[in-house]
Amino acid sequence: MNDRTPYLVSLFLVFAGSGFIQKHLGLLGVIGYLLIIVGVVWFTLQFGKHLHRWMQKYFRFIAPMCAVITVSMFAVLNPWEDGKGPEKSSDRDEGLNMAVERMIHGETPYYSQNPVAGPLSLLPGAIVIAAPFVALGDSGYQNVFWILIFFALADWHFRDRAVALSWLMLILFLSPAVAYEYISGGDLIANGIYVPLSLALAIHAWGKPESSKWQKIIACLFVGVCLTSRSNLPFLVPLYAAAIWRVAGFKSAIVASVMTSSVIILLTVPIYLHDPAGFTPLISRKKLALVDHAIPHMSWYLVALTAVVGSVFAVRLLRRSDDVLEAVFRYGALVMIAPMFGLVLLHSVVSGNLEFGLMLDRFGLLFLFFAVLGWGKNLFGKPVYASYSVDS
Repeated sequence: MNDRTPYLVSLFLVFAGSGFIQKHLGLLGVIGYLLIIVGVVWFTLQFGKHLHRWMQKYFRFIAPMCAVITVSMFAVLNPWEDGKGPEKSSDRDEGLNMAVERMIHGETPYYSQNPVAGPLSLLPGAIVIAAPFVALGDSGYQNVFWILIFFALADWHFRDRAVALSWLMLILFLSPAVAYEYISGGDLIANGIYVPLSLALAIHAWGKPESSKWQKIIACLFVGVCLTSRSNLPFLVPLYAAAIWRVAGFKSAIVASVMTSSVIILLTVPIYLHDPAGFTPLISRKKLALVDHAIPHMSWYLVALTAVVGSVFAVRLLRRSDDVLEAVFRYGALVMIAPMFGLVLLHSVVSGNLEFGLMLDRFGLLFLFFAVLGWGKNLFGKPVYASYSVDS
């Protein structure tokens, strides 16, 4: 088997964790981390036949053990991490808890500056999705749930439970970005999983003739809520529209896009208009603006770059005959990584050193799960069948 696509996933994995590694181990640490990840992928490809057979044989023992370890890791380490206090631990879960509680009391979810949590960069969709978990006690619980959902999605997509579980364990235990976000209860793991899930459900609903009208409507509404979670995610709308066009035709793509875009607008605009100055998701643009002092308006060029990349891949999806869902996962990863890669590159040029510090906040998790689903099917060097093809 000559497929080398798992190596592409390793590059996404390293880039997602590069900021964390560089902070603690320097640039040599990033290089060493790259070699370790590539080495692990090489090992699985070289000995994939035996590893895959072993995973399948003992899956009923391995899967529960992995589940117990994963849940226990959160149950034990999350309280410890939170207990370190403000400015010594991640405050994303506290901020999300506060936002949900404010919405329950009829207030805008965006709170003023306080010592408990920093300004909330999430859009309202993420707050809506986190609400059930806040009701259970803490928004951080959603990561445990969505990790299980990711396994189910990967199992369905790859049609191979051993591949699905192996990737999940690799990214959870070999990525410091994923591990820390999981332990701290941050939202980026959930965010990185429910977006590709929503796209998969919508493409499946629109592509199957037996799907009811309500299944299609609910799928579109869910996509809208998921894309209204962070400010860069609406750039996936052209790709989403192209995918629906491929599986259901042009008119269906228009209908689906209008429904999804309406959700994005209705969730965002009223809250913004209520208090434009207090709409803290706009502060996320400050990360893009870090290079504006050296290259005027560069942050806007990066926004434009993301829009162009999203549109180009949408057109590419319409012109190619490859598997629709796999292409959406691959192109989605590239749309998400484009502004981050551009920002790291520009910041490195401005600083005169290779600088990954901008990845320290773990935003790479927004593209990592897309990448695993898009390029991860041949982890063991064996072909597996994709979940949905426009020709199936």
